[in-house]
Amino acid sequence: MKKYKCLVFALFGMLSVGSCNDDDPVASPIPGEDEEVVIPAPEPINPVLVQTLYFDFGSVGGENRGSQTESPDENGHYWNNIYNNDGTHAAINSVFKDFVNSEGTSVGYKLTLNTRFSTNGGAGGGGLLTPDAELLKDFAVSTATEDYFYIESGENGNNFTISGLDKEKAYKFYAFGSRSATEKRVAYYTMSGLNSYQGELQIAGTNLGGEGVNQNIANICESGLVYPDEEGTLTFAVSRSTGAYMAINALKLEEYTDVKRPQTFTSLTITGSAVEEGEVPMHVISPTDKVSNKFEAFLSLQSGKFSFKGVTPEGISTDIGKGHEPGVVAMNSYGISAEVTGPVYIVVDMSKKSYTITPVEEWSIVGSVTEGGWNAGAGVPLAYQGKGVWGGRVKLTGLGTASDRARFNFIMNKSWDYTMKRISDTPNEVAFSNSGYSSSDINLNHGTYNITLDLRRFAFYIDCGEEGIDPFKISVMGSSVANGQGADSNHGYAYMFGELQDERFKNQETRLPWYTSGISIGGNSTLNLLARYNDLLYDCGKYVIFGLSLGNEGIHGAADQQAIYNQFKDNMQTLIRKAREDGKYPVMMNNYTRGDFEESDYRYVKQMNLLIHEWDLPSVNMLGAIDNGSGKWADGYQNGTDLYHPNTEGHREFLYAMVPSLFDAIEAGKILPARVSGTSYTLAGKVLEFTPEETVHPFTISFKVKGATDGTIATFTNGGNTMGTLKIQEGKVVYNSPSQGKIVGGDVTDNQWHVVSLTHYYAQGRTLLYTDKSLAGELNEKLTVGKFIIGDNSSTEGREYSELFFYRSAMNEEEINKLCDGSMLKSSLEIYAPLDGSKSTIENLAQSMNTVIVKSE
Repeated sequence: MKKYKCLVFALFGMLSVGSCNDDDPVASPIPGEDEEVVIPAPEPINPVLVQTLYFDFGSVGGENRGSQTESPDENGHYWNNIYNNDGTHAAINSVFKDFVNSEGTSVGYKLTLNTRFSTNGGAGGGGLLTPDAELLKDFAVSTATEDYFYIESGENGNNFTISGLDKEKAYKFYAFGSRSATEKRVAYYTMSGLNSYQGELQIAGTNLGGEGVNQNIANICESGLVYPDEEGTLTFAVSRSTGAYMAINALKLEEYTDVKRPQTFTSLTITGSAVEEGEVPMHVISPTDKVSNKFEAFLSLQSGKFSFKGVTPEGISTDIGKGHEPGVVAMNSYGISAEVTGPVYIVVDMSKKSYTITPVEEWSIVGSVTEGGWNAGAGVPLAYQGKGVWGGRVKLTGLGTASDRARFNFIMNKSWDYTMKRISDTPNEVAFSNSGYSSSDINLNHGTYNITLDLRRFAFYIDCGEEGIDPFKISVMGSSVANGQGADSNHGYAYMFGELQDERFKNQETRLPWYTSGISIGGNSTLNLLARYNDLLYDCGKYVIFGLSLGNEGIHGAADQQAIYNQFKDNMQTLIRKAREDGKYPVMMNNYTRGDFEESDYRYVKQMNLLIHEWDLPSVNMLGAIDNGSGKWADGYQNGTDLYHPNTEGHREFLYAMVPSLFDAIEAGKILPARVSGTSYTLAGKVLEFTPEETVHPFTISFKVKGATDGTIATFTNGGNTMGTLKIQEGKVVYNSPSQGKIVGGDVTDNQWHVVSLTHYYAQGRTLLYTDKSLAGELNEKLTVGKFIIGDNSSTEGREYSELFFYRSAMNEEEINKLCDGSMLKSSLEIYAPLDGSKSTIENLAQSMNTVIVKSE
């Protein structure tokens, strides 16, 4: 593999990487252009050692598994023991503290396990039982080397954080790992804070320690200086280069003063004539989501020069260019000549002021799902699409087994040194497996797919093709309204929702590329959907929105309307059950209006919607979007003389009733909310704030309040420059419109809990105020709300609040009554905050990513 010789600081083009097994020097770089320009080298730093800490990682409590290290050891050094506390595991979120340095002096550091670690060692675990002092020096303590923490074969990037460090100092790590095994096992140890260092250490392998000794007995991974982040923390991660199980037995941490903390950058952009697109933002390498000073980018270079533009945390933009030698950068310097062209991978370490360039010859798919199996040189190649994207339609024929299910990784340049995996707990984000992220193989069954590796977003996308499920596809299965009929070009609410998700993705409001796929047919009822259920399976989406109506079911004019109602209810439950059985997540659009509905039709529609509200799936309150109050379309929202369909603006009102981040919330693991009783939050000199996601037209806000003292209980912005208020005046709830008029509600002077609900039908142009179940009155107005504020921070009078609801749809009297009775109504629910004053934050239990915050200014 050809590699640009500017790789002076990185072994694999990833981080500041060194071999922990030998002292071979790095090859001298080839000088670049502009040799006549003399750029001075930075002044050297001479760190001074302040103190040293020793850590013993291992297993205690089991027979022949290992022991804690007693202090002082034979060298007079004091140790800190990190050990299992959950059977053979050290549990996630475990905190170890009360540490001492090598001289036995207490230090205020803590070590927190961010992931679970397995533990083993001793006579039965393959640890190093008899360390040699001539080889390991101060690590030659048997109780420290005989046992270890390790990561399982399905884990990667397990890590812990050391906190309480002095951010003005620097730290150097010495890591020892050893476990007896004939399999070649090479670990990556990544230490990161403001900057990062990655070392490679072989811990096991046939005859690694001499004839018949299949483990590491001599090599220690020594890092460069690593600086803590702004919070004074450093993270240590264990990942794999080669082999299955990776161990860490012991660790030494040295603290240094007389160091210079590097300038930090929050973003970096590569620009110049050599950059094919002129300018490309770089991706920050940050497993901890903090400032790391490490950036990477995939792009295509051409003849010319390039430089970098960095932005500091203070927002200051800095030009960065050619340094005093190849592979080094300097501030406000000259452009760097591109000595390679075509697709490349560039890594910049601003803490070391270094960069590396690696030509990208190929990206391929390698794994049990590919014909060549786990042979890095026999993967399925992806074609370069430009702009940092590789992809293609690929046929994957490999089959998984019970012990090794079908899975794959992305491999660059046919080398395991460049393995890209899925970041753990994300649906599609990727990172190099040696970059310190917790990551895993990508599960996928055999079949034909469209697979894209987008290395501008560092994400992968899979279109199921002939087989499989697309995790971002939302199938919309219903009848004509779901198909967009009545809207221009049939671009109805389902299409609009897809456009909204695409826009949110482009604007980075969501990191997931949701899109809708229409499989609706005009005139369909639940019977039709059951008959063509395979259409849903063939669409290969993970999610399905069911969009049907009692109208198509035949409720209008039916001789037995109850039978039609029951048919819709039972068949919908069957469809929901079948979808779940097939691995899909169902969402329900509830029933809506029609131009010919009568009072009895309307009654059944409302009854069905109350039932859907309480079903165990997310739903959308379409009735509250464009109902005129009697079950027909609001004026101006019917599609001409077509009684059965809304026009484009009617579809848009349906869109506004849909929670924009619903699918993000589901993917993030948010479950369906349940009512919480008995909680309250006292507001005195502070308020609660939230802003609805995207555009809102119809809405309902409802909350419980106790406290009869006059004052503001809620406000909201309207159109950006006017304010609506809810107040208690002379013991009554009063709504003051942002346009004109007010509604005086019920009496709340009894110092009991009361439910205040304000509901707005945008299409009707009506706002209604309820005190508990009583309708206080209404106003004719159209609102476009923004930020909501609960409470009054200008008042020191304490007032109790409980159960804050915000719906993206209006509510009728029956729904308000159910809400007051304690039912959990979920349709179009964006905010449900129980308001528990015993907790430090305000929980939003609704399936949305929106938040409620406490503000005191």
